[in-house]
Amino acid sequence: MKALLRSFFKLGGGGVRAFAAQSLKIAGVQDIIAVASGKGGVGKSTTAVNLAVALSSKCQLNVGLLDADVYGPSIPTMMKLHGKPEVSEGKKMIPMKNYGVKCMSMGFLVTEEYAPIVWRGPMVMKALEQMSRGVDWGKLDILVVDMPPGTGDAQISISQRLQLSGALIVSTPQDVALMDARRGVNMFNKVEVPWVASQILGILENMSFFKCPHCGEPSHIFGKGGARRTADGMGLPFLGEIPLEEKIRSNSDEGTPMVISNPDSAVSKAYGDVAQKVVNRLEELSKQQQFRPEMNL
Repeated sequence: MKALLRSFFKLGGGGVRAFAAQSLKIAGVQDIIAVASGKGGVGKSTTAVNLAVALSSKCQLNVGLLDADVYGPSIPTMMKLHGKPEVSEGKKMIPMKNYGVKCMSMGFLVTEEYAPIVWRGPMVMKALEQMSRGVDWGKLDILVVDMPPGTGDAQISISQRLQLSGALIVSTPQDVALMDARRGVNMFNKVEVPWVASQILGILENMSFFKCPHCGEPSHIFGKGGARRTADGMGLPFLGEIPLEEKIRSNSDEGTPMVISNPDSAVSKAYGDVAQKVVNRLEELSKQQQFRPEMNL
């Protein structure tokens, strides 16, 4: 862990205070989108992985995936990536790649698989800085950021320090999850990020229903239509429904996203539809905000 800390400061050149003096855009990255939720356990990382892979494989875009969940990185497992990233001549980390997606995660940098990340806020912010701007992403059409769950310090800082093109909110249909999804939407509205406040890409309902593998009958375990009603009530786009299937869980554990392992399945097609809706929405927002100023802090 000490070696990891030293590497952050060597690559960073300027410590935590350097975090504040950056352009909010990342060189070479056209759009940055956050995949967020107000709470954990709703399938946010699974969504981020399959969305990123769908954007790459189905939409034919150059895509990156940033695992911003410093305390609980899961992207290495879900993307079947192991080892440590190399460092370029420019002293930037080279992202690891699989399924056509460039990835960066704290999980690549921790030597022990189950070692806890016991860091306070400033070190977390420094880590996020290095995993975003301290990476040689090359040319990307979209960088997907798998946000930490909740609406705390890390989430607020990411929202304020990266010029996000938009945010996608993931929720299950149940009322408890939807309350936190609303908090997630409101967080973007309250952190003084004007280019995001009106650019929530939409709400995606995960685990919408369980389809019996024997009879095909759907069971709405967590309720029915909750995310759609919430999106309508908040005036936001509804991006679709992802069913609850055993293969989604098993493929995530094995590191083979559904979009890759079962490309013709209903789930993969649903992720593909979401990816296309995100692309379409980004194009619309780009036309609407051609004169959006680039912010510097």
